Order: sequence, then structure tokens, then C-alpha cells
Amino acid sequence: MAVAVVHNGLWATPNLESFSLAAAGFGTSPFDASANAGDYILTDTSLLGVARLLGQSTPHAFARLHLALLCAGWAALVLLAWRRRGLAVARTLTVVLAVSPVVTVSMQWLGQPDPLTAGCGIAMVLVRRRWAVLALGVLAGLTHPEQAVVMAFAAAVVVASLPESTQRLRTATFTALAAVGGVLLGRALTEVWFRFHDIVIQRPRTAYLELGAGAFVDHHTQQPLGVVWTLWGPLWIVLVGLAAAAVLRRSDPAVRALRPLWIAVAVVTVGALIPVAVTLDETRVYSVVTAPLLVGLAVLATRLVRPRVLLVGSIATLVVGGIIPGGFATGVTSWRSQLDSPAMAVFLLRGEQPEGSPPLTFWLLSPFDFTIPTVPSGP
Repeated sequence: MAVAVVHNGLWATPNLESFSLAAAGFGTSPFDASANAGDYILTDTSLLGVARLLGQSTPHAFARLHLALLCAGWAALVLLAWRRRGLAVARTLTVVLAVSPVVTVSMQWLGQPDPLTAGCGIAMVLVRRRWAVLALGVLAGLTHPEQAVVMAFAAAVVVASLPESTQRLRTATFTALAAVGGVLLGRALTEVWFRFHDIVIQRPRTAYLELGAGAFVDHHTQQPLGVVWTLWGPLWIVLVGLAAAAVLRRSDPAVRALRPLWIAVAVVTVGALIPVAVTLDETRVYSVVTAPLLVGLAVLATRLVRPRVLLVGSIATLVVGGIIPGGFATGVTSWRSQLDSPAMAVFLLRGEQPEGSPPLTFWLLSPFDFTIPTVPSGP
């Protein structure tokens, strides 16, 4: 966690004020009725409800709640990995998380539902029972269904490819049914909640598809190298190292048994580019939908690398994570050095912005150079 703080710094999402309003008025829509309303965030019923229940709906408290959720979720996932897959996998997962883009986007845009959504995806790979996968799917569907439905398929692919898995097609099918079914059930429950409270979403996330293919191409090609790097960040180095170890030991039967897991890594890595193609937040979306792969990387590392080498590699990964700044892409790439983390720490503790700073939303936007395209308002 210390490495993650050094790697990423701290900042909050520019949507924080909207999330705060939605949490304070949970069960109502505080947004206007225009087609450009930001009311798509109301589908995050789980965390909005928790914030309201705990009295953490002011902007700084809402962001702080998400930081606490990230820390608690990280610890819970490592404990679950320890119980299900052993201490070596749990320790390796800790290192992988420390330099992962999903933790980067969670820490640099506090207030977004990414910690809970991605945490559900990682847990889907670690739990033993399909009813637990279903329950995690429901929670993810109550949090961020558009990302969660793709993430659920990714989790099913990873579960079916683990070394001890048998009847892989059957395992993938039933895991996908439980995970995706849970997400759809969670979204259905949200819709029931909306109907009960007469809430109508004027601008769903799918409204961004109206931008058209050309706008998305222009958006993604502003800084293509930055986009590619931030999809995995320092984990690119881990992926290359593991691939090299697999090639060097390719004649080992134990290594050949890992081929299904490598295929899963390739399928999910490439397949996750499809939702990224129709989003403005490349790193956020990619890191969340590929979150189940983090367990796969931890398993590959413990199976491919000898314990002493794994220890040295883990330390080296943490050192690299402390040196290389974390960043994320939203057309253009933003880095830790652009963030005033001490000021954000004061804001999280006391809700105070620096003297002379602009209103909250503009202050939170001030470190970034990206331009948010305007969604067509329709007829």
C-alpha cells in the first residue's frame, strides 16, 4: 500500500460533486431533466446507498469512503487468496495490486466505483462456490453494470483456465452464467428501485455511443503510446518477464500445463480492447474489466518462478513501482506528478480546498489536460 501511494498519489474524480449530490439525495434524482444530465451515475446504487447510510455523502467524505473501501477490499482479497490458493499466491497478488492500473485509477479518481467493481471481479476467481459468484455478480451489477458484465465473462475465462480446473468448457459456461446472471439481476434490481422512486435516467452511459466511430478514433489516437502503456503500467514488465520464463521452461510438463491460463491471458487482454474502443476512459475501463486476470498473473508467477527468484522479482517490481509514476489515459495521459496529493490529503481529512482554488469540480479538473467531448443532445 505504501508503494501504491508513492506510485499513484491521491486525487478525486471530477464527478465527485455529482456523486455527493446523488448520495445525499439517495432515492431521488438531483439532476435536471436535460439530455446532458450526468444522471447515469445513479446506477451506482450500492455505494451511493452505503454513503447515505453511513452519513458519508459530503464530497470529501464520499471520496474518503472509497479510499477506505480500496484498503479494506485489498486486505480482504489478499486474505481470500491466502485461504484459497496459498500464501505464495496471496503475497504475489499483493505485489501485483500495488502496481496495477486498477489501483492507480482507484486512487487518482477517488469516488468512482472502480474499487468495488474490480474487487468483485477478482473475488469471482477466488471464491469456491457458484452461489458466491452469483452474489458477487449482483453486487457488481448494483455498482457498475456496463463494466461488470464484460468483467464477468473475463472472470469465467480465468476460472476455467486455472491449472486445477477440469471440464474447462463446462466450468467456463456455468461460471459465466452465475457471474453474468448476477450482474443482470443486480441491474434489474436497480431498475426496480428506479421505478419505485420514479427515477428516469436521461443520459445513460450508452449515450456516448452517439459520438460516432470517428470521434472515438480521434480520442484514442491523441497519445496512443500513453494509452497503451497505461493499460497495464508496470505490469507490462511482469507480463514480459513471465512470458520469458515460460519460453525458457517450455519443455517442463508443469509449464505446459499452464498453457490454458496463458490462452486466457491472451483472450482477455485482447478482448477487453472492444469495450475500450467505445469509451472515453481507456485505462479505467480496461483495468476494471481485466481485473480477474490479476489472480491469473499471480498464479503464473508462483508456478513459473522459483521462490527465491520470485522474492527478488517481487521486490524489484515494488521498487520499479515506486520509481515509475502511475498514470491513466482519457484520450491524453495524466500522471502522478500532475496531482497535488498533499492538498488532496487535507481535503480528504477536513474537506478544505487550497486557499484561492476554484469551485470543487473545476479544482478537481485543474490537473488534467483532457477535453471531454460533448454528447449530441438529439432532436
